[in-house]
Amino acid sequence: MRCGIYVRVSTDDQRDNGYSIDSQLRMIKEYCEKNEYDIVDVYNDAGHSGKDLMRPEMQRLLKDIKTKKIDKLVAIKVDRLTRNNYDGFWLLNYCEEHDVKIELILEPYDVSTANGEMIFGMNLVFGQRERKKIGARTKRAMEEMALEHIHPSKAPYGYIRNKETGHLEVEPIEAEVVKEIFELCKQGNSTRGVATIMKDNN
Repeated sequence: MRCGIYVRVSTDDQRDNGYSIDSQLRMIKEYCEKNEYDIVDVYNDAGHSGKDLMRPEMQRLLKDIKTKKIDKLVAIKVDRLTRNNYDGFWLLNYCEEHDVKIELILEPYDVSTANGEMIFGMNLVFGQRERKKIGARTKRAMEEMALEHIHPSKAPYGYIRNKETGHLEVEPIEAEVVKEIFELCKQGNSTRGVATIMKDNN
């Protein structure tokens, strides 16, 4: 039986449920080995949200399903595939149309049965609800960081993050480079021209 493994985690997912990419892969590979499935490909959408299906590896998976590369799609839970109700049922129907069976190792029900499809739908609802809760928590956290003047992501070039306060501070050497770039722009140089000058000067 040829199977494709799908794994996904966003930063918020990993923080909240602990299912890292490595742990998902380990669990699924053990499951496939136990059931004597032949793993033909792994689809890894690390860092991507489950709000829709427009993810690089999900799109590659859909193409492989269409071309009959796999017979089974294995993931740990339905919320790894999607956290969107509509997309979940669309994916289920798409797999059925191409004779591909979905197996979720932590949600062991047969999605081809009426009861299994009902449970599948309920888990989709819970997954979508959790996505919205995660989004709300992230928004609140970002707002709190903004109120405290803490930059929420990687420090931009020319700055460093103070490890104690979380605030941005000027990095003197990089700041001089930034000033030079601005001066070159003020002189009318194009973006490519600035890049060439900076490369020649360094």
